[in-house]
Amino acid sequence: MGAFLSYSMLSGLVMLALYLAYKLFMARNNQHGYNRGVLLIIYVLSFAVFPVMSLFQGDDVSSPLSVSAVGDIDVPAIAEAPLSRPVWGVVAILVFFAGMAVVTVKTILIWVRLLHVVHSGEKIKKEEYTLVVTDNDKFAPFSWMRYIVISRCDYETSPSQVIVHELKHVANLHWIDLLVAQSVCIINWFNPVAWLMRDELMLVHEYQADMAVIDEGYNPQDYQILLIKKAVGARFPSLANSLNHSKLKKRITMMYKEKSGAGQKFKALALVPMFALALCVAGIPAVKATVSTISSCDVSVSKDNKKPAKTNSNVQTFKVVNINNNGNETTVTIKGEGLGNFLMTSDGTFTTMGKTYTAKSIQCNKTNEEATITVTFPFTSEYEKTSMTLNVNGETIPFDLEGFFDKARSISISR
Repeated sequence: MGAFLSYSMLSGLVMLALYLAYKLFMARNNQHGYNRGVLLIIYVLSFAVFPVMSLFQGDDVSSPLSVSAVGDIDVPAIAEAPLSRPVWGVVAILVFFAGMAVVTVKTILIWVRLLHVVHSGEKIKKEEYTLVVTDNDKFAPFSWMRYIVISRCDYETSPSQVIVHELKHVANLHWIDLLVAQSVCIINWFNPVAWLMRDELMLVHEYQADMAVIDEGYNPQDYQILLIKKAVGARFPSLANSLNHSKLKKRITMMYKEKSGAGQKFKALALVPMFALALCVAGIPAVKATVSTISSCDVSVSKDNKKPAKTNSNVQTFKVVNINNNGNETTVTIKGEGLGNFLMTSDGTFTTMGKTYTAKSIQCNKTNEEATITVTFPFTSEYEKTSMTLNVNGETIPFDLEGFFDKARSISISR
């Protein structure tokens, strides 16, 4: 549960950065098919980047080192620390899933209303679509899947322009875009950008359909008057393309704009630095710690899980199993157990002789609930009052290494 919320937060961060780049550099371009593709790519990048990165990170792991800092030994120094589950993390998960449930229910209700309108109207089969003529005049013309719904009044007075407009939606499968956008709104309901992205995608759909009418040779002014007349009327804002989309002023303005040159497409390159910026922000220690804490939280309503655990299977433990000093760097190898399904580490420190060193790199190799964590520090040659800390899933784990070195020295002397 916590892992899903953290994934939603990170994907929303990427979507925010890419959407800002789109609005600044591309939203005013008169290349609507291209802009539609960019918006769909933003969805893909937002939700695919972190799973793909995790696959590559899983392969980039070094093997545990086997040479000890003092003699040829491998002595465990145990530092057991069960990770706490903060209350705020549990509350965040509960609120997140409650919001998802509310938006899901609203989406289902809209879907049921659409089905009712479609099935209650008179159906006229066409080659590319099914025309549904309804006696309910409160609905503005709209398209959904392969259905074009129009009131009987509109069907008898001005069907041709309306049909051309809605047929463009049907031919371009715009309903699939809206289904994707609504799914993102369910997962990212707390993120305003998810709703803005959906509105932007619907607006691009209307641009495409409006230009289809103009390209068919209809008088732009007559068509604009028709849009103004149809500005009032019920519509389905999330799953269907309605003729009376609310951004009427922008649609009319766009009809008078000249088609953007091919060079304008290069503005999409602005998404690249914004994408990199989003990944950098996700890598900030404070952000990683927050996401890790939420990801490590879980919520269970089963009676069995309400009882205290009788075994150590739910306790996360960490053991320093090796410290290697090769003259260029100092490497500490840690074994972790009981880690569940998620592990994120950051902010390692190594203190000795009154000096504290920051980790140069941290690598993890995780199998089931066990992991080998390799932390690399700058070179150290003397060890006195030695300790170490490592941030694991948002919690700082301390390691007192004095026992490790004392036992290592005793084994070395006995040899």
